[in-house]
Amino acid sequence: MYHDCHIHWRAETNGRDVLTAMDKQEMQKAVLIGPHRTETNEQVVESIGVIADICALDPDRLLGLVWIEPTLSEAADHVERAIADHGLAGIKMIPDHWYPYEERFFPVYRKIEELRVPLLFHSGILFGNMDSSRFCRPVFYEVMLHFPRLKFALAHISWPWTDECIAVGGRMRAASRRGDVPEMQMFVDITRGTPDFYRKDALDRALRYLGPERLIYGSDDRIPGELSRSRKGVETDREIICGDLGWSEDDFDKIARRNLEDFLTPFE
Repeated sequence: MYHDCHIHWRAETNGRDVLTAMDKQEMQKAVLIGPHRTETNEQVVESIGVIADICALDPDRLLGLVWIEPTLSEAADHVERAIADHGLAGIKMIPDHWYPYEERFFPVYRKIEELRVPLLFHSGILFGNMDSSRFCRPVFYEVMLHFPRLKFALAHISWPWTDECIAVGGRMRAASRRGDVPEMQMFVDITRGTPDFYRKDALDRALRYLGPERLIYGSDDRIPGELSRSRKGVETDREIICGDLGWSEDDFDKIARRNLEDFLTPFE
């Protein structure tokens, strides 16, 4: 059994069908990212409802992230609604013509920190959203040091800026060791973005520098669907990590299962 930290909603579905697909692929838990309907406050409220309805069937296995647009006037209220009112598991953001370090977003980050849920950022190049990739460089997320009780992850190993992503992880680790923040906040979501011929090198560097405790498996698969992309991806990554790179099955279990549970567990 394994977990998947990165599955997107793409069309109408229900929790029962998602659980059936998960069982077929031997997936224990799935992080489901709600509809990317974020142009207006009303659309975000609708998106919250869609993903909350799916996850309500089995919130232990179906873990919902709501897609928040921090430029909207009610962004902090949307976080409150998603977490406090609907019990969703966390927040997803994608910098689309805004930078994650802008101080105008600090109230939204504070609300997420206050509610003790994690934040998954898109990081790296985008194949949509016009020219938004320039807003998604991993170094921009150092700003999370201002929110020391907020766990966050950078998706896709920030490809093509994978070395920069890994370096930011080192920066966050150094801050925790010096006592600037109480604990290491950052995880790396290894959801693909890295093409296959980059992947072995990127995983090797991330593992050797950050260790298996910081990496979380994700697939970028979609619901509704059979989730076969997720299963194929986790098997391929096991071959790379355990077979080609020589890490243990216990190390891989951290990446494929236990680290997600750590990411979702609030700091004490």
